[in-house]
Amino acid sequence: MKIKSNFHTRLCLRNPRPILRRIGKGMIISMKNINSNKLIKIIQFISLGVFLVCAIYLGYELILRPYLSQKAVTEARNLYNTSKEEVAATKEPESTEAPKDTLQETSKADMSEDSLYDSMGRLKEFSGLLSVNEDVKGWITIDGTNIDYPVLQSGKDDPEYYLHKNLDRKTDKAGSIFLDINSSVEENTQNMLIYGHNMKSTDNMFHYLIKYNDLAYYRKHPVITFDTLYHKGQWKIISIFKADANINDDFFDFTRTRFESDTDFLEYVYQLRIRSIYNIPVDMNEKDQIITLVTCSYELDNYRTVIVARKIRDGENSAVAADKAAVNPSILYPASWYANYGGTAPKTSSVKEALEAGQIDWYIKP
Repeated sequence: MKIKSNFHTRLCLRNPRPILRRIGKGMIISMKNINSNKLIKIIQFISLGVFLVCAIYLGYELILRPYLSQKAVTEARNLYNTSKEEVAATKEPESTEAPKDTLQETSKADMSEDSLYDSMGRLKEFSGLLSVNEDVKGWITIDGTNIDYPVLQSGKDDPEYYLHKNLDRKTDKAGSIFLDINSSVEENTQNMLIYGHNMKSTDNMFHYLIKYNDLAYYRKHPVITFDTLYHKGQWKIISIFKADANINDDFFDFTRTRFESDTDFLEYVYQLRIRSIYNIPVDMNEKDQIITLVTCSYELDNYRTVIVARKIRDGENSAVAADKAAVNPSILYPASWYANYGGTAPKTSSVKEALEAGQIDWYIKP
């Protein structure tokens, strides 16, 4: 009993504060561990969520979106090729030109089953595409490349509609190849301006135009095929140049589609020639028609790679002496080029002065 009493006496007489402090510390440590575990779990949960969102986004951008874009292109090509095969299965007339006035009623002969044209003077090979979208204006191809697309054109209320829309009018990052609003296949404007994205990630749309920076590449692909709703045509490249799309003092308006006179057109062609990175052995005159292909370029901010080609004339051979093309030793670049890369612009004159001085070897009288 004495021992028990002494034990209780010592126990009761002992200061309780150290014990409480130890208990308190234990509780704090325990709470810290609980809070730390919760924090770790929250961070892990957030990290997993971020990872999943990124994975879904990347999967969509790198896999699903390109797949859907390519699927739309493939369907358009199949539709076009099917229509061409159906037309080829019928008896074709010798002429591949539309009636002289495509906007007037065509003759009964033009409307016959074996005609290449429908009752509106449009090539029947576009019937399948037109059934999907009436904004189709033609088809562009460069043999040996993946440039093989329908060309569309929206209305003046939204001229860049097809910048991010495909043939089915669905949103598509790659967009479509489209005709500038000031160009017209119905009026057959002297210059038809055609835009397309430079899709570096997939090599689609007009990305292959960038490859023309290599002279050897041009030599392999000097001719473009562009058939409008009304006319079939092949086009010989005459100029490949870099343009600054920013409006500034030396801005060269390469987007012109109509010209006031023959002299005005020749002056424009002269500007195309002196800006070309290559001297190309293809002649020109004031009666020729041209197409201008434009895509984004990355030499400097807001730069464009521009390729201009003229239509092959009736009876003209489609062959090009591309091996005679050479690098232009005195290229005229935009002022921003010299500001960034150095050098000075070559002296230039007018087309009239250049002709009189014998500096032009590409002009041939019509």
